[in-house]
Amino acid sequence: MTTIDNVTTFTASPLRVWTVLTDFAGHPQWKPFIQLSGAAVCGGDADYTFRIRGLDKAVTAKADIIRADKPLAFAWTAGVARFLLFEESYALESDPAGTRLRHSLRFSGIFARPLWALMRRKLQASLVQSDMCLDRQLRRLPAVPTSKGRTASVHPGARSPRNQRRQR
Repeated sequence: MTTIDNVTTFTASPLRVWTVLTDFAGHPQWKPFIQLSGAAVCGGDADYTFRIRGLDKAVTAKADIIRADKPLAFAWTAGVARFLLFEESYALESDPAGTRLRHSLRFSGIFARPLWALMRRKLQASLVQSDMCLDRQLRRLPAVPTSKGRTASVHPGARSPRNQRRQR
């Protein structure tokens, strides 16, 4: 098995990064090479669409979601076992700056090593570009308010948490 990794740090929280990664409907806004459709749930089926240089038409194939651990990891795989199977994965880790993301491509099968040898630099560049596009998308989206400093809405007749503590 051959692997190509890119590690990036984003200023957004892991949950925020996870949400953008698994929002397949939003992929065309930022993901330059491959778009996924379907549900981002482990064991779920998805379609991925990609373009091959020189072809005018996009190619669509089936993918399997193999990991969906909110907000820690997301991975999917496609291809033909024993010939060429690839896995794209994202591992998210909390970081003082926000989120540390390890974006990986893994190839297995009899054609994995030749593909890796021929395209390693292009594949590495595609990971870097994809992660830069993800960073731009995260910066472009409106800020999500945090729970710090916000008060919970109180329904008529309900006691606030502060009042409940005083009464105990």
